[in-house]
Amino acid sequence: MGHREELLRHFHLGPEDLEANRRGMLSQRQARYLVQSGVRNLLGSLLIGLALAAILYAVASKPLAPIQWILAVALAAAALTVGAIDYQRTRRAAADPRVECLRGPVRVQMRGRAGWYLVIAGRSFKLPVHFWDVKNDEPYRVYIASKAKRIVSLEPDGWDEPPLVSDNVDSVG
Repeated sequence: MGHREELLRHFHLGPEDLEANRRGMLSQRQARYLVQSGVRNLLGSLLIGLALAAILYAVASKPLAPIQWILAVALAAAALTVGAIDYQRTRRAAADPRVECLRGPVRVQMRGRAGWYLVIAGRSFKLPVHFWDVKNDEPYRVYIASKAKRIVSLEPDGWDEPPLVSDNVDSVG
């Protein structure tokens, strides 16, 4: 299995999704995944907000003072706001099916607790696959859902492609 096929497998994509990306469009599967990802992040932020409020309630002396109630609500609202912003971004990206293609050598960088990031053309994106799945300093085509600020797929840029049929045929002149 070639590197391109491995990346498609890691992204849970097929060749038709990659073809759509090459045409500058999101595939239906990618749009659906973006929306599902936004919903998961929204639900996760809701759970985090409720957990923060529950922890505050558990450790604070009872009855709670008004400032403690305000703090619990503010913590839950802050977590929910982060999730809501991400949800809106993913919905906008799915509604606008255009993708941006960045080409060039890539670098994978660890950013502490924030995780692994892919840097290409002076821009940085959260890496959606394992860091060992991407080869540093090799050229890639990275397809971005700009409104969500997310990588939707990536592929090697030429170094893993099978030769074209026309490349193997001698021209008769």
